[in-house]
Amino acid sequence: MKIFVFDLDGTILQDSHQIHPESYRAIKELIKCGKEIVFASGRMLPSIQKLLSKYFEKEFPIIAYNGTVVWLPGVGKILDVKVDTKDAIEVINYLRELKIHRQAYINDKLVVEEDNEYARAYSEHSQVELVVVDDLVDEVKKHGTSKLLAIAEPHVLDSIIPELREKFPNLKIFKSFDTYLDFVPAGYDKGYALKLIAQVKKWDLSQAVAFGDNDNDIPLFEAVGYSVAVENATDGLKEVADVVVKSNKDGGPGSFILDMLDNGKWDCDIQKS
Repeated sequence: MKIFVFDLDGTILQDSHQIHPESYRAIKELIKCGKEIVFASGRMLPSIQKLLSKYFEKEFPIIAYNGTVVWLPGVGKILDVKVDTKDAIEVINYLRELKIHRQAYINDKLVVEEDNEYARAYSEHSQVELVVVDDLVDEVKKHGTSKLLAIAEPHVLDSIIPELREKFPNLKIFKSFDTYLDFVPAGYDKGYALKLIAQVKKWDLSQAVAFGDNDNDIPLFEAVGYSVAVENATDGLKEVADVVVKSNKDGGPGSFILDMLDNGKWDCDIQKS
C-alpha cells in the first residue's frame, strides 16, 4: 500500500482529542517509508491544520467538512463547495423551530447564533474560535456556508433524519458522530474528495488504505483498495470494512499499521537507515 487516509475523531484520535501514541508512531513510520498520507475529517480546515501542526513538521493533503473542501500543500484549496443558500436557510429555520442547536461554517469560521454548552464544547474540542452572531440566516445569506451541523441527543437526531432527507433531496444528511448531524451538498463526501486528490496527483487508489469509525467514512472506504474500521466504529462501517482493529482508545490503527510493516505485508518504499 502506498497511500494512507486517516479519519481523525474516533479513529486515530483518543477521546481526549489527542493522537494516540501508537498511531502517531505508525504515521511517523509511514512518513519515513515515503508513503502518501491524507487526513479526512468532518472538522473545519483550520481545526485540522492546527491539530496536525502540533505533531508534524510537514503538511499533508486535507479533506475537510466531510468532503466539501480539499486543501493541498503548496497549492491551497482545490475544492470549496457551499451549501445551497435556500436549503441552508430552510434547514436553519427547521432546527430553530425544534430548538435544536445549529451552527454554520463560514469562511473557515465556526458561527453560531446561540452561545450555549454545545457551541462551547465543540469550539473547545476543535480548538477554533467561536463567532456568535445575532442571526445565522443573515450570515449565510451574505457569505454562504461550507457545511451546517446540528447537535442534539442521538435519539432526537434519529427522529428527524427521515423527514429532513425527504425535505432536502439536494443535501447529503448524515451523522458524523452520535450527537452530530451534518448537512453538505449532495454528491460531495470523503470518497469524492479523495478521488479528486488522486486525479490531481495521479494516484492509484487501489493502492490506498483508509481508516475510519463512522458512516460518513463509507464513501471513503468504497474509494480505496483496503479499508480498516476501528472496534468502536458503527455497525454500518464495520460491514463494509476489510478488517476491524482495536479501538481508537487502544491505538488500533497504529498497532495494525506497525504490525503490517513489521511482518512485511506492507513494504517500506524507502530503505531506512
